[in-house]
Amino acid sequence: MKDGSIIAVGGYLNHNSPMTIIRKIIQESVKDLFIITPTSAGVDADLLIGAGCVRTIFSCYVGAEWLAGVLPNFRRKVEAGEIEVKECDEFHIIASLRAASENLPFYPTRTGLGTDLPKVNKDFKEFTDPVKGEKLLAVPAYKPDVAIIHAQKSDPYGNIQHAGSRFLDYLMAKAAKKTIVTVEEIIPHEQILAEPFKTSIPSFLVDYVVRMSWGAHPCSCHGYYNMDEEHIKTYIEAARKPEDFRKYLEEYVYKPKNHEEYLEKIGLRKLLSLRVF
Repeated sequence: MKDGSIIAVGGYLNHNSPMTIIRKIIQESVKDLFIITPTSAGVDADLLIGAGCVRTIFSCYVGAEWLAGVLPNFRRKVEAGEIEVKECDEFHIIASLRAASENLPFYPTRTGLGTDLPKVNKDFKEFTDPVKGEKLLAVPAYKPDVAIIHAQKSDPYGNIQHAGSRFLDYLMAKAAKKTIVTVEEIIPHEQILAEPFKTSIPSFLVDYVVRMSWGAHPCSCHGYYNMDEEHIKTYIEAARKPEDFRKYLEEYVYKPKNHEEYLEKIGLRKLLSLRVF
């Protein structure tokens, strides 16, 4: 990943987010990113925005569900005009990724016709269908340079298994030029062969797979651990003021030299309390 890349971020809201990679992007000071989220984003996108990594976000919501309607860094940066927001409905993100996955310049839809979306998104174009003559909206393909995804299991070859919803992860992997997946555990290839129907993303769509236990924290990981509400509340309070957010970044992003030190900072007792048994 480099400055100006288009990054598709897997998961949904504050569930199954690739948080370890998010923190690594910030540590590497990658800037001017165009991030695509799975219709709705959470702490993952807000953290990148607050750290100054994002130029444009293609999302219809950035929040923390019942904990915060709209997350602070996103609100502050948008109101200040410091980041661009591609205003959209959920299907527009799906349409763009479908077009990118099929190597098409755009994807046609009726969603958004009769609204101001074509006015605020200059590359959303209304056109006349040459077959039936009806008006449609063309949603451009934003092809991700990299898709970053967190899932539950993989074999050494990158055959991924989701335990729970895969949201738009498969579509992101299919659309992206490169795909990186962190997983809670690596399983034998024989287990994939025994239950092939559980493969949610096949290996030919995956470039890198990394075992990263607790890789979604403080977000949840279906079947493994719940969302760390206490930590996310701490994050929200810190993000309300830039000076407090800088302290959060120093404590939880910059100071830990690796993922193991981050987990030590969170604490074994807290991590075990989140486990799903």
